[in-house]
Amino acid sequence: MMIPILILAVLVLAAVGFMQIITKIEERAMDKQAKSYFEAIATVLNADRDIYQARLAQAEMLSNYGNRAEQQKVFDENAQQVFDRFQRFRQLLKDEPQLIAPFSNFEGLYQTWMASSHSLNQMYTTNQTLIAQMESIDQDFYSLRHLLDVAEKELRAHAVATDGAVVDYELMKRYLEAVAEVLNADRDLYQARLAQQKALTHIGDQAQNREEFEQNALEAMGRVQSYMTLMSNEPDYVRPYARFNEIFAAWFKRSEALLDSKVLALSPEHQDILSQSEESFAAIRDLLDRGGEAVRQHARLIEQETAQEVASYQRLALIIVAVGFVIAFGIGYYMPKRITENVNSVSRRIKEISEGDGDLTARINSQSKDELGDLSREFDQFVINLQGIMRIIQEKSAAVGDSTHELEKVADTVNQITPVLVDSSDSIVSAASEMSASNEQMANVASETSNESSHATEHIQQGRGVISSSHKSIDELVRNIEVTMNKAQDLENNSVSISSVLEVIRGIAEQTNLLALNAAIEAARAGEYGRGFAVVADEVRALATQTGESTNKIEEMISHLTHSVNEAFTSIKMSKENASQTVDSFNQVVEVFDALSRSMNNVRELSEQTALATQEQATVSNDINKNMIAMKDQTDGVDQASKQIHRQFRALSNLYRELDEQVSKFRV
Repeated sequence: MMIPILILAVLVLAAVGFMQIITKIEERAMDKQAKSYFEAIATVLNADRDIYQARLAQAEMLSNYGNRAEQQKVFDENAQQVFDRFQRFRQLLKDEPQLIAPFSNFEGLYQTWMASSHSLNQMYTTNQTLIAQMESIDQDFYSLRHLLDVAEKELRAHAVATDGAVVDYELMKRYLEAVAEVLNADRDLYQARLAQQKALTHIGDQAQNREEFEQNALEAMGRVQSYMTLMSNEPDYVRPYARFNEIFAAWFKRSEALLDSKVLALSPEHQDILSQSEESFAAIRDLLDRGGEAVRQHARLIEQETAQEVASYQRLALIIVAVGFVIAFGIGYYMPKRITENVNSVSRRIKEISEGDGDLTARINSQSKDELGDLSREFDQFVINLQGIMRIIQEKSAAVGDSTHELEKVADTVNQITPVLVDSSDSIVSAASEMSASNEQMANVASETSNESSHATEHIQQGRGVISSSHKSIDELVRNIEVTMNKAQDLENNSVSISSVLEVIRGIAEQTNLLALNAAIEAARAGEYGRGFAVVADEVRALATQTGESTNKIEEMISHLTHSVNEAFTSIKMSKENASQTVDSFNQVVEVFDALSRSMNNVRELSEQTALATQEQATVSNDINKNMIAMKDQTDGVDQASKQIHRQFRALSNLYRELDEQVSKFRV
C-alpha cells in the first residue's frame, strides 16, 4: 500500500535533484560568463578605445591642437593602457589557450606602432583658426565621452555587485550586451573624432575620412539607443543620459560644418611617417577586434554547449519520471484490485459462516499477509474459541441430561412409595386391632423409607452438583463471550487505525500535489528551459490525484467492514444476555433442588420418627391413635412433597431439553 507513495517520493526527489544539477550548470556557465568572458570582452573593448584615444592625441599634436605636453602624456598613458589591458585579456583567458594563441604577435605590432608614433610625434604644424574651432567642438565631444564613461562604470559596478547573488541568466546576458554597446559607442566616437582629425590634417583620402567620420558617429548614436532599449526596465540607468541626443546633435552638426570649411591644414611632408604609423595602428586595431570577436564567439559556443547539457539532463529526467510513472501506475492499479479481492473474499467467507446454521467448523483460512489477513486470522481464532465453548456446553448439557434422568427415576420411586405409605397409614387407622401384628412390618417399612430418603437425598445432592457444574460452565461461557466482545472491539479499533493511515496517505497525496504545482510554477518561470519540468509536474500532480481517489475507495471499504463488525458485536452481546438469563434459570433450578433436599430430609426424619414410634408402640399404647393420626398427616405431607418433586423434575427436564435443543444447533 505504501509502495506507490514511496515511488512518488523518489520521483519528486529525482526531479528536485535534476533541477539542482541544471541550476548548478547554469550558475557555472553564468559565473564563467561574468568572471571571464564578460571581463575579457570589456577589457579588449577598453583597449580598442584607448588606442583610439592615443591616436587622437597623436593627430592633435600633428595639428598643434591644444597643449603638446598634455597631449604627449595622454598618448603615452593610453598607449600603455592598450598594452596593459591586452595582458589583462590574456590573463583572463589563460585557462583557454586556444583563444589567445592567434594573438601572439601583439608585442611585435605594438613595438612597431610605438616606434613609428615616436617619430611622428616629433613633427607638427600650426593652424590657429582650426584650433579655435576644434576646441569649441571638442567640448561637446568630451561631454558625450563623459556620459559614456559614467554609464559603463556604473553598469559594470552594478553587474559585479550581483556576482554573489542569484541573478537570472538572461539579465546577466543583457548587462553584458549593454556594457558592450557603451564601450563600442565610446570607441566609435573616438573613431569618428580620429577620422575628423585626419581630415583636418589631410591624412589619407578626404572623402574616405569624412565617410568614416559620419559612419562611426552614427554607429555611436545607434549603440547608445540600443543601450537605452536594453536598460529600459531599469530607469535609474537610463534617466541620467537623456541629454545625450541633444549634445550629439549639436556636436555632429558643428563637426559637419567644420569639415565643409576651407580652413584645413595640409602637411604633405608627414605622409610617409603617417602611413607607416597608420598601418601599425590598423594592425593592432584588427588584432583587438579579432580578440573581442573570438571571445564573443567562444562565449556563444559555451552557451550552446550548456544549453545542450541542460537539455540532455531534462530528457534523462523525463525518461526517469516516465518509467517511474509507469511502474507506479501498475502498482497503483494492482494494489487496489488485490485489496478489493481480499475484502470480497473475507466478506464472502464471513457471510457463509453466519448463514451456515451454526457450523463452527468453517474457517476463512486467509493466506494474505496484510491487515485484512490479520483480520481474517483473528476472526478464525474467535470462531475456534467459540467452537471450544460450544463443545464444552454440549458435553455439560449431556451430563445434566443424564443427571435429570436419574433424578426422575428417584422421583418415580418416591411416588411409588408414597401411595404405599398412605395406604399403610389408612390401614393402621382403620385396623387398630392389627397394630401389634403390623408393628414389625411398619418398623421395616419406616426403616426402608428412611433409607430411600437418604438415597433420594444423595441423588438430589448429585443433581445439585451437576447443576452447579453447569452453572460454572455457563459462567465461563459468559466470560468467553465477553472476551469475544473485546476482540470485536479491538477489530473495530484496528479498522479506525486503518482509516487514520488512509488520512495520512491522503495528506501526502495533497502535499505531493502542492509540490507538483510549485514545480510547475518554477518551470513556468524558467521559460523554455523549464518546459520539460512543467510536463513532469503535470504528470506528478495527476498521479497524486489518482492516489487520493484510491484512498477514498479504500476508506469506503473499511467503513463497510466496520459496519459488519458492529453487527457481529451486537449479535455477541445478545448471546451474552441469553447466557445470563440461562444462568438465572440455573439458579432457580438450584433453589428447587435445595427445596427438594429439605423435603427429603423431612421424609427421612418422619421415617425415623415412625420407626421409633413403632418400637415404642408396645409400651405407649395409649398414644397409638394420636401417633397414627400424626403419622397419617405426615404421610399426606410426604405425598404432597412427592408430587411437588415430580413437578419440579418435569420442569427441570423441559429446561434441559430446551437447552440441549439450542446447543445442538452448533456443529463443533
